[in-house]
Amino acid sequence: MRKKILLATAVLCTVGLLGCGGDLQAQTLDEVLAAYYQAHGGLDKLKAVTAVKMSGKIAFPALGLNLPMVRWQQAPDRLRVETAFPDGKLVQGYDGRTAWWLNPMLGDQAGEMPEDQARPFREQAEFEDPLVVFREKGYKLELMGREDLEGKPAFRLKLTRAEGREVFFYLDAESGLLLRSTHVVRPAGDATLIEIIYDDQRKVAGLLVPFAIENRVAGKTRARLALDAVEFQPVVAPSFFAMPEKNLTPGKKKAPGKKEPPAKKGGK
Repeated sequence: MRKKILLATAVLCTVGLLGCGGDLQAQTLDEVLAAYYQAHGGLDKLKAVTAVKMSGKIAFPALGLNLPMVRWQQAPDRLRVETAFPDGKLVQGYDGRTAWWLNPMLGDQAGEMPEDQARPFREQAEFEDPLVVFREKGYKLELMGREDLEGKPAFRLKLTRAEGREVFFYLDAESGLLLRSTHVVRPAGDATLIEIIYDDQRKVAGLLVPFAIENRVAGKTRARLALDAVEFQPVVAPSFFAMPEKNLTPGKKKAPGKKEPPAKKGGK
């Protein structure tokens, strides 16, 4: 079980998840985006959301695990994920500055994540939909054409982030729904395709949400997330996303408000 928890922990840390040339291409892109916004609840509603809580189960088929998970996210870049393992709860968080975790396999103290796992977790923490805010973020978004995606006609969009990383989005050509996103990672020099498949779309507070999300690495399913509930605008303090202070050694500091007993007078 210890090996399974360590492997699943690594997956949780790494899984996750725009100007155009020419007036005709820009107009075509605008039409595709307009259909996407409308299908998912409308641009104004998408922009109005600043926090979300999701709960459900995440399955790791290769490890034979199906674990309860709760995820809180808050604009602009705060994230907290709690995953219940048989031997303890893994807590991962990012408050906009520090990516940290409380890993039952590493002890009972919270600590900073290793950089190779902190980097993708920080990217997951970005709250805003890049297809909504690409202009404000300075991303480049291009319409690459139309293609068949497992029997469905889909528009393929290429987003280039400010640092140069490319992400592709596939939108249903008929409904405007987001079907898939892909990007390539090179952890050791070799290119590996990461795919996120979105399914079981349901309306929550007027917004369309995928209740089934599958993560594939090099064509193989790494994880599946099945949501039970989604709540928009949950009230959560920013401190909830910050790394907890380390436990104090007993006797090093008095509890708040605790007073020392009065000294006894000699002979009495």
